[in-house]
Amino acid sequence: MMLMVPAQVRNASLRIVAIYAFFGAMWILVSDTVVGWLVSDPAILTRVALFKGWLFILLTSLLLYKLISSDNQKLARATALLQGSEERFHTIYDSLNDAIFIHDAETGRILDVNETACRLYGYGREELLNKGLQQLGTGEPPYSGAEALAWIQRCAEGTPQTFEWITATRYSSRLWVEVSMRRATLDGENRIVVMVRDISERKQAEEQLSLQQAQLEELNRTLERRVNEAIAELRQKDELLLQQSRHAAMGEMLNNIAHQWRQPLNNIAIYVQSMQLLKASHELTDEQIQSDVQNIMAIINYMSKTIDDFRTFFRNEKQKHPFSVSEAAGKAISFVSAQMDHYGISCRLVVHDELTVNGYQAEYIQVVLNILNNAIDALNHSGSRDKRILVSISAEHNRAVLAIQDNGGGIPPEALPHIFEPYFTTKGPGEGTGIGLYMAKSIIEKHMAGSLSARNRSEGAEFRICLPSADVA
Repeated sequence: MMLMVPAQVRNASLRIVAIYAFFGAMWILVSDTVVGWLVSDPAILTRVALFKGWLFILLTSLLLYKLISSDNQKLARATALLQGSEERFHTIYDSLNDAIFIHDAETGRILDVNETACRLYGYGREELLNKGLQQLGTGEPPYSGAEALAWIQRCAEGTPQTFEWITATRYSSRLWVEVSMRRATLDGENRIVVMVRDISERKQAEEQLSLQQAQLEELNRTLERRVNEAIAELRQKDELLLQQSRHAAMGEMLNNIAHQWRQPLNNIAIYVQSMQLLKASHELTDEQIQSDVQNIMAIINYMSKTIDDFRTFFRNEKQKHPFSVSEAAGKAISFVSAQMDHYGISCRLVVHDELTVNGYQAEYIQVVLNILNNAIDALNHSGSRDKRILVSISAEHNRAVLAIQDNGGGIPPEALPHIFEPYFTTKGPGEGTGIGLYMAKSIIEKHMAGSLSARNRSEGAEFRICLPSADVA
């Protein structure tokens, strides 16, 4: 609008001059012709010419007044429109969220700013206009006045510029902003319009994100090491628990040896005492000696075999190997048979299918023994006179399943979900360590790729040991 007003004024002036010239020429031409036709007396002609001159002045004055008045009204309306447009422009200009600077394209001098710029930098308009480029940066490369002028000059060549910048304000010596520069022609002069946006919060978020990313990368770098350390620590704990479990099993095994050997030793004592009595009464014959010695040797061989079985149980196996499930179950039952006889417990082994599995036989026997010992304890506390344990072996879906059932009343429902947790026990103080079933489950599931589960049946508890069958082709 500001550029159109001078042109309108020129056009209006030319229009007035043209109308005035046309009216004057026509007046002279027409009035002189008419007067020449009507008047021939020189005296009258002089008076008519004088009257014609004053009439011309009057008419042209009225014409000029009308023309100038009309143009002034148009100019007033145009000026009012221009002022309204400028007010709207300044309202929008000052209400923008971004700070705006108008710079001289050659020197970089600040020519104008909006209110947002004043608020952002904390200075009045005149103070900002008196600031140099050096004062709008940190003063150090790449945020100095020289770099700011270089950005302006690149923009003056016609290429818009957008970049991030650290500026200095009254409130902060370092404020991150985003700067956008465009070249524009204002009042016929080349100017650089600069929009400045505060991005300090965004930069803080980026720095925080970068820090978190670095921490995450460091976590990823150390995760494998920490996982390996945790696995090693868990293995050490498992080894310790396994040793504790083996020590507990060893104590139970010594108790089983005592039960296993008590009756054979009593029988040997009876044979020896019998031989002494027969010798004292002179009734001991060679045939009697031979028979008693054979019986004693049979008992000693049985005890020796028991020692071999116990030694096999405590052997530390390094590698998996195939073994018979029924044979392993039979050995486990034989280890506690004397103890079950002592407590009046009947145990029956039912083999539906002869199955072979690949694993650690001694550890498998330890698991079966642990479950059998728990069944014996449950039956002893049940108060029942008919104490029974049923061990059955069968094939289910290519798996060898050994089930151990008792009629000892079962496991309390609230304890059933926790019986395989370490150090959990339903026995009284000093009667259980709480690691037997935990280690049994670890042996079957971690060492032998099987499963160990427990549930209550109608008369008591049932434990199921499932392993992949080696008999499947």
